[in-house]
Amino acid sequence: MMDKTIFIRAVLVVFWLLILSRIPAFVSGTLDTITIVSTIVELSFLVWGILILRK
Repeated sequence: MMDKTIFIRAVLVVFWLLILSRIPAFVSGTLDTITIVSTIVELSFLVWGILILRK
């Protein structure tokens, strides 16, 4: 069975890369509502994962 911390770290890396891929849209100002909402959800999962790993 895979260690849970490895899985959580892998998911955090994916969410971090998704957030980084949206930086050009933030800079150019071409954001739509769905992108903003999904970025907020990804940020919340990122914070949640970090809090779980710290425990």
